[in-house]
Amino acid sequence: MHILLFILSILVAIGVWSWRIRMARDGLHEAGKVARTAINMPRKLAFQYKAGKGGLTLIEDPREAAAIMMMEVARARGGPLTDNQTAVMDREIMHHFEFSQEDADALTAHAAWVTNSAPPPAETMRRLSRLIVTSSVLGPKEIVDLDAMLVAVSEAEGLPTRDQMALLQVYRDKAGLKT
Repeated sequence: MHILLFILSILVAIGVWSWRIRMARDGLHEAGKVARTAINMPRKLAFQYKAGKGGLTLIEDPREAAAIMMMEVARARGGPLTDNQTAVMDREIMHHFEFSQEDADALTAHAAWVTNSAPPPAETMRRLSRLIVTSSVLGPKEIVDLDAMLVAVSEAEGLPTRDQMALLQVYRDKAGLKT
């Protein structure tokens, strides 16, 4: 009888210790999940912040804003974007931003994608002009250079249309440039 009681107490002790080890392992597993969540929280919050924003509200780089503005001016001519307009935009981007041909093509494609879901062109120009003018990295020379870039795009297919001139005027008014 004593032997049976001894074997039963050993089995109970083994059961209790295995239960405690399993609970400790589960606790460590949960602590690992919490640590991973805490580590990924800044990235997750940044994604949620950006996901809640629309296309133009994500634009922070003045070069990206300039490319989108050039795309709006080109599209204001009416009809599909021409090869000549694309070539002028790429040339201006490569010259003023010192981009390679591949980078200029990528920026032009990105600008085309953003303008597909952008507000009306005049509103887009107002928002991006505000970003350009308030940018701390751009000086007066760059603001005038952007005007020349926009004019070059507007003249890619001949004389600018009234719609293109209206968009140029929106930028010039925000930038404080005289016409």
